[in-house]
Amino acid sequence: MKNVVFAAAMLFFVASVFGQDEGFHLDKEYHISSKGKIDLRSSDARVFITGSNRSTARVKIDRKITSKGWSLDEDRFSVEVEEVDGNLTILERQSGSHVSVLGYYREEYRIELEVPRGVSLSVIGDDGDYYIKDVDGSVALNLDDADAELAGCTGSSFDFRLDDGDIRMDSGRGNLTIKGDDADVEIHHANFSSIDVRIDDGDLIIETELTDEGQYFVESQDGTISLNITGGGGEFEIHHDDARIITEGNFTIVHKGEREMRVALPNGSARFSIRADDASVKLAAR
Repeated sequence: MKNVVFAAAMLFFVASVFGQDEGFHLDKEYHISSKGKIDLRSSDARVFITGSNRSTARVKIDRKITSKGWSLDEDRFSVEVEEVDGNLTILERQSGSHVSVLGYYREEYRIELEVPRGVSLSVIGDDGDYYIKDVDGSVALNLDDADAELAGCTGSSFDFRLDDGDIRMDSGRGNLTIKGDDADVEIHHANFSSIDVRIDDGDLIIETELTDEGQYFVESQDGTISLNITGGGGEFEIHHDDARIITEGNFTIVHKGEREMRVALPNGSARFSIRADDASVKLAAR
């Protein structure tokens, strides 16, 4: 009996040394309304979401695990895709652990979604990178240590919750909401009617037109607040502790105190409130 047990143990060790290739692959089209909603839950993936004139949603997922050496693995992975009332839910289920004793472990994980342009997105992700292009519905991203890049998205609602991730957008309009910790945000060619941004240590760069009677609020502890106003005007109220404030363009100083400053930009009636602790603030107007 002792010899049998020893032989089984040796077989397990040899199999571990030679390594393994495991994977998950899905490529399928699903029904979705032209203005439906996609709920995506994923982690550690490179995610590409592209809108077009198509009428269905194509879901393509490729995940490959390569391990060589001596390792202990307990990897359970699956993806559930469900069509409900014109909407689509894509839910990743992953559990288990990996311990490398000798050798290496590599995960290649890619999600590609081709969707109708009018859909809205609700994404919850941990790590990974997200690339979203030509989506015209609302976009809500709740990301941990992940970066997102949006291009050609013309919806009227953008809601981002971030920890250490970064956001890049080449345009935007409607309502913008951002809650972040150590997050960098860069948005160009925008026309937001309302802004509510609260970040801690990240840098914020926003280029936007202002809407009359629009409500705008930005709060940052450290880092940089850089606002480039490309149209419209109004009053900017800045509350600060030890911030450095710079204005460029046709701003006039309405009031300047030890920890408060108000400046006005003609040709508009927007209200813009800025709260900065040690952050530097730059206001520019074309």
